Amino acid sequence: MRILFDATPLQTGHRTRGIGTYTRDLLRALLALDRENDYLLVFHGGEAQLRRDLHLDTLPPCVTLLPLPRWPLGRFSGFASHQMALPLLLRRQKADLFHAPGFVAAFSVPGIPWHVPQPLVVTLHDFLPLQMPELFNDKAINRLWYARQMAAARRATRLICVSRATRADALDLMGAPLDRCEVVYEGVDRDVFFPAGAAEAAASPPTILFVGGSFANKNRQRALAAYARLTSATTLPHHLLLVGQDDLTDAALAARHPGLDMRRVHRLAGVSQTELAQLYRTADLFLFPSLSEGFGLPVLEAMASGTPVVTSQASSLPEVAGAAALLVDPTDTDAIAAAMGKVLADRTLHSQLRSAGLARAARFTWQAAAEQTLAVYRSAAG
Repeated sequence: MRILFDATPLQTGHRTRGIGTYTRDLLRALLALDRENDYLLVFHGGEAQLRRDLHLDTLPPCVTLLPLPRWPLGRFSGFASHQMALPLLLRRQKADLFHAPGFVAAFSVPGIPWHVPQPLVVTLHDFLPLQMPELFNDKAINRLWYARQMAAARRATRLICVSRATRADALDLMGAPLDRCEVVYEGVDRDVFFPAGAAEAAASPPTILFVGGSFANKNRQRALAAYARLTSATTLPHHLLLVGQDDLTDAALAARHPGLDMRRVHRLAGVSQTELAQLYRTADLFLFPSLSEGFGLPVLEAMASGTPVVTSQASSLPEVAGAAALLVDPTDTDAIAAAMGKVLADRTLHSQLRSAGLARAARFTWQAAAEQTLAVYRSAAG
């Protein structure tokens, strides 16, 4: 097969988010596994940049690069590149399929071209703009854009859903045909996410890690309230690390949460993957009480790092975490605080969750994702 693949999510603001991680790690796994097919990678910029984005020294012979112009048109750059330039590029290519690795609600972010002459494969990650429209899809242009993107996805030959929960949402919210939906789980890179050695673990102060910034679905407000209750009710010495973008000042955050000791809360933005991996493996607990996730990759990253997890019983998270994490009602602040206290105080439970998490994370690999994606490609290509 000749497989067209949109690699541009590696070169937008999503490069460090879910779609960018999916694009990078799936492509790396496909190129390492597949010796039969040719890959035509659509991308912005030079080859050296793409190799850096993929963390590869060289690109294999099966790869052909298809540069896609990205004009400096501000918020219209993504529209121009993917709705004007990309369809013209695709028409010139003889290929068996085109894979769009995702789309979002923002009009300014490249998505699925409306006109694709090849059989189309689209990866569906989540439907947060429909589930939380007041927060993720509040502008008319974004609502119109997202509706058009879903219409383009409905025309796809195959839809890859990253979890059973996402497939259920695709059927219910998008009207996707069941016979075109395939569940392919994401993986975790265990060369990056691995447990701490004895010396690193011994040198690490006791911390609780939260990843996700101030995005509403991440439920940070209840995480902070639960931490405030935990520290006021116990003598546990743990500090809280908040990773992700946030516009609030410390004073504003403290004002929202009476009793929160900001001297024990540390906020980190712009963390690299290497730095994040170190934070995972040196934390004593990973807290992820998300209200909705298409997959929930941070749960697996924490488990692969040997860190016990307290997460939500909502959406895809029980599907990913299984019995290897403590699941809580994400709307119950007291339950979140109690779960954290239980894991941190009961070191036998802490050890059990650590071992169960390592075993659970080992079941999710990018090689398996690549193998199943290749099967979807064969089906789409007929």
